[in-house]
Amino acid sequence: MNKHLRYVIPTVVVASIAATTIVFVRAGDDATKSAGGGPSPCKLEMTRALYGFQCLGSAFTGTKLEPVSFVGTVRGDGKGFFEGFGTFNSSNGSASTHVAGNGTLLPGCFGHVDYTTNEIVVPGGGTVPLPPISFDFTVIHGGDEILGAGVAPAGTTGDVVPRLACRLVRVK
Repeated sequence: MNKHLRYVIPTVVVASIAATTIVFVRAGDDATKSAGGGPSPCKLEMTRALYGFQCLGSAFTGTKLEPVSFVGTVRGDGKGFFEGFGTFNSSNGSASTHVAGNGTLLPGCFGHVDYTTNEIVVPGGGTVPLPPISFDFTVIHGGDEILGAGVAPAGTTGDVVPRLACRLVRVK
């Protein structure tokens, strides 16, 4: 074997392994930071904003599980309180709604909100109370968006489990 090849081939192999190892270590560092291994950027203060929202899916409207949509705005105060106004649409028609409640946000950007105030707003200014509703959510893009899903109270099963997927976008 040529004396030159005897030294070049092992050097190229070692250099390739070193370069590959550096790439994998750097990728691993990035994955660790984003998977909760490092400090998380998520805090409730990020939700201090007005968001436009749209929820689509199915919900129990009194007699059956059916397709519904829900659109409106919700304001977060950055301390865990959320209040929203919107329009809920089903086969029963459209209803103006008001929700308000408290939420929590874990450092990994995953949170939960319980809207203990959930009511239909009637044209004369009165309200019709509805049962509380809850959502699990995740904060993305530095608080510019929130993705959520309706969740049922513990022990609730069947048609009364909400099946709503929601997207909230910060109003700028």
